[in-house]
Amino acid sequence: MSLWNTELNRSSIHLAVESSCGGTSLGIQLARQVIEGGGRVLWASPEIPNPTRFSQIFSGIDLTASSRFHATNLVGNVDKAFKSLSNSAKILPNVELVVIDDYAPKIGVIPKDIIVAVNDFVSQASWTTLLISKGGVSMSGEPLVARAANKIKTDQIWLLTRPDSDSKRKLFIGDEKVDLILKESGFHC
Repeated sequence: MSLWNTELNRSSIHLAVESSCGGTSLGIQLARQVIEGGGRVLWASPEIPNPTRFSQIFSGIDLTASSRFHATNLVGNVDKAFKSLSNSAKILPNVELVVIDDYAPKIGVIPKDIIVAVNDFVSQASWTTLLISKGGVSMSGEPLVARAANKIKTDQIWLLTRPDSDSKRKLFIGDEKVDLILKESGFHC
């Protein structure tokens, strides 16, 4: 069983997740993948990733390489926060991934000001953007839906689910279903 990775091709990804299924861990793992490849990562979220979880997934990455991970709080005026993040991504060298975790309320309709700021950010990106938010309940038999999928303009929609109470996860990337197992070191396939 090997650590899962995927090709990141400067696209925008809307990752909708079930609560407590590992969305932040998946973002950290993709950040590790980018840093191992020599790239730089910006992470924006209302809260910094759990330090224990971060150190588990980043285990084995040397200190110099891990210095290419930059975290910032995504708080206050939404428009200003996203513009500041965009400026940082354009100024810092070799930014390949920007992760925006928990950018929307956990339930309900995503507010219009957030949708506008996200779409503006994504439209200017020359890096891969990963947007992580809680998904919504599907009325059509799907395991989960990405809230505001018809309003947030991303290239791809991914869904991460936890079908049972164990460490098995299912990641839906378009029509493809990837079976994953969440371990301390990250997602394995």
